[in-house]
Amino acid sequence: MRAFLAVAADAAWVASARDLTARLKERLPRAAWTRPESWHLTVRFLGEVTEAAASRFAEGIGPAAAALSEGEIAGAGPVVFPARGRARVLGIGFGAETVSEALGALARAAEGAARSIGCPPEDRPFRPHVTLARLRDPWPPTAVEEFREAAEAWPFPAWRVRSLVLYRSRLDPAGAVHTPVREWAAAGSVAEARA
Repeated sequence: MRAFLAVAADAAWVASARDLTARLKERLPRAAWTRPESWHLTVRFLGEVTEAAASRFAEGIGPAAAALSEGEIAGAGPVVFPARGRARVLGIGFGAETVSEALGALARAAEGAARSIGCPPEDRPFRPHVTLARLRDPWPPTAVEEFREAAEAWPFPAWRVRSLVLYRSRLDPAGAVHTPVREWAAAGSVAEARA
C-alpha cells in the first residue's frame, strides 16, 4: 500500500483555504487543484510498503505520537516548488519557527521508523505545507506572483493539531483518496484514537 504519516486536517483552516482556492481558480490559469478532503500536513511519506511494514512503522512511531500535544501551528505564507525554475507545486507553508518542538521530534522519530522498515532516507528538511495545486502546464511568472500575493494576504486561521494519522493513499483520476489506517489523538485533544 502507498502510505504516509500526517497531522490530520483542521476544519477551520480547510474552510478558509477552500474559499481562497475557489477565488483563485476563477482568475488563474488551469491547474490540477487538490481536493480539500485530501489536505493534511505530511510528517513522513513512506511510499509503497506492505501492510506488515506499515504496522511496524505505526508501532515504532507510537511513543513519539503519544508525546504530541494539541496546539496550533501558524502559517508561514505561500510556497512554490521548486524554489527555482518552472513552478510545479503551489501551497501554503508552515515555517520551521512555528513548528513545535514536539512536531519536529515527531518528524525525526518518523524518519527513524521509516528507515527501520526499509524506506529510503528523506534528504530534504522537514517543511510542513499543504499542497493546493500542481501545475501540469507552465504558468507565466505573473500568475505565480498573483498566487503568492493572494495567499500572502489571505487571513488563514492557525492549524489546530488534534491528531496524527497513518494514511493509506490510493491514486484516483479525480485525485488521491486518503484512508486512515491508524490514528493517535494529540494529548489534550478530545479526538479519540483509532486503531
